[in-house]
Amino acid sequence: MKRNIIRIARFTLFLGAFALLAGFFGTGDRRPERGFQTANVALADEDADKIETSIQTQTAQIAALEEAERWDDALLQYERLYESGALDPATRIQVRGKFAELRPKVAKNEDPSKANVWRVKAFVVKNLDFSWEENGERRRCRASYTQEEIDRIERGMNGFADFVQDFSDGWLRIDWTLEVVDATLTELTSIDGSYWVGPIETLKILPEIEENSAETIMVFVKTNEERQDTPNDRIPLFCFGGAIGVWDPHTRGATFISFHWETDSAINEPDGEPMTHEWLHSVQWALEERRGWSKGLAGDPDGGRFLNEERDLESADPCYRRNPDKEKSWIMFYKHILQTHTTREMLRDLSLEKKRDGDKE
Repeated sequence: MKRNIIRIARFTLFLGAFALLAGFFGTGDRRPERGFQTANVALADEDADKIETSIQTQTAQIAALEEAERWDDALLQYERLYESGALDPATRIQVRGKFAELRPKVAKNEDPSKANVWRVKAFVVKNLDFSWEENGERRRCRASYTQEEIDRIERGMNGFADFVQDFSDGWLRIDWTLEVVDATLTELTSIDGSYWVGPIETLKILPEIEENSAETIMVFVKTNEERQDTPNDRIPLFCFGGAIGVWDPHTRGATFISFHWETDSAINEPDGEPMTHEWLHSVQWALEERRGWSKGLAGDPDGGRFLNEERDLESADPCYRRNPDKEKSWIMFYKHILQTHTTREMLRDLSLEKKRDGDKE
């Protein structure tokens, strides 16, 4: 899913973007996937029949729980069925519909001590002075954040944390810090003739970050500014916001997110919407690549579509359509991902720790 203007420059396929970088530097071992996947495993006919019969039996039992208005038990059983990885895509959509129906009937977690915690270290790099070669000419861009712009980023971080706690029904919370770094970034990552605020150049000027002290490092850099004193060239940017998985030693054991955050970036969107979007890429990566959950369960934040929109997009969400007359941003799509693509157990299990052979399925 792309915003009309700025999202067109985002990493529209997070895992693809990570694979682009990983092709040069390596990703490490793939983790085993949870459960079994009928889409990826060739099953004998009798085995497939047994799975189908088992699913039908379970759904009938869950329907009886719903009839008895045992909402907690019904939701839990639907979640276990979903987590198994045994459902075909059409049945997954039906079960997600049950999540949407039942979660409002089940009590939210009100005890912060029971919530899983995702730590985010966010940094605002105060200044940029970047020069590059373009069409045989030397170009230069200088920019500095104002306090008003920094305040808006801070409001965004607050909004992001509020969204996650709300959308997860209290089972996940963001523990975040925001530090303004009074330094000047002079290097950017070059990608096919465009540029990105990447971890190698950025972490050189950030304060020392202890290994594994955060699940996400998030960086904001102002990459354009209208200046009266001297002409300022516009940098050909690869994206507005980009996210990659853990890329050690460059990201200190954390996922990495950066924003080319300018004066009017995401100005018409709710505070925290861009941060939530990019963070959901980290969630998908961590669940699949580190915790071993079956692919196709966690939602892709790039997969949003409008009503009546036909798109041949591999990552398109199969069960959500945005009504632009009622929804002015994509934030309700991100709620959909956390409420119907992600079970409470998946939220509790979310971490960057690699799944071990003895971990509970």
